Amino acid sequence: MKSIGININTTKDPKNKMLDFIIKTIYDIDKDVNIKVYRDCIGLDTKESDKLDVIIVLGGDGTILNTSGNIVQSKTPILGVNIGHLGFLAQVEINSIETALRKLFKGDYTIEDRTMIHCSFHDGNAVRSYDGLNDVILYKGIRNRIERYDIFIDNEFYNTFSGDGIIISTSTGSTAYNLSAGGPIIHSNLDAFCITPMYSQFLTARTIVLNNSSHITINMRKNNENAFLSVDGQKWIKINGPISINIDKSMYKRKLIKFDNSSFLKTLRDKITSGMKECEGEIYEGDKTHQNT
Repeated sequence: MKSIGININTTKDPKNKMLDFIIKTIYDIDKDVNIKVYRDCIGLDTKESDKLDVIIVLGGDGTILNTSGNIVQSKTPILGVNIGHLGFLAQVEINSIETALRKLFKGDYTIEDRTMIHCSFHDGNAVRSYDGLNDVILYKGIRNRIERYDIFIDNEFYNTFSGDGIIISTSTGSTAYNLSAGGPIIHSNLDAFCITPMYSQFLTARTIVLNNSSHITINMRKNNENAFLSVDGQKWIKINGPISINIDKSMYKRKLIKFDNSSFLKTLRDKITSGMKECEGEIYEGDKTHQNT
């Protein structure tokens, strides 16, 4: 481990207390390592990340997704440290960072290759394409009435429905917006896509889970000027219908560092439990729980 990048969400650590602690801990482990700090992804791209052995991301899932979007083609692994909300993608909680860093330098970890999603469409002038880790979302926009969507899977017509939008998620993204919209949780080791309608008027509009080798086409019929496409919730791209959106498995994968003491089911159990407790008026801080006042 010769070169480490740290990307920090400055809104989560405005006084650099967590950042300074991590830098000190790293130098205590190896004083010769080179550390480069990036704030809110500024200066961090694929070319820059290729110079690093690992990127430590301080924030929540949004920060990890933003980092991933900035280094789409990079093979440098990401280690997520949760200083945000639930943090499904983060492997490390704030109270175990020192242990995690020591494991990192010992090589006591594995790397997960998470499948990414690719979408493309022609905007009337050129083809625009994007890659994400979690999902692609089509949304009708606040000012528009419900949109009508025609869905094709591997060039075969599947269904038509009207609604506010549609979510196409990876297995990784199944615990994000897809879950909030009533979609299923999909284990992270499954290579799948999940198509989930948002607030449809059609009773037949239900989630379908597909192998991620499937080619998905979604046609928006109306000539809307306020429809949007989102990739990982990090960008909202204005699109004008009628338009066809093509969705496939990305040629890139996102490498995430994983420690042996973590598992998908444990993470799911811990995060969902803590989220439920917070909604009920309790807040989890490390291993301690106190009543919200």
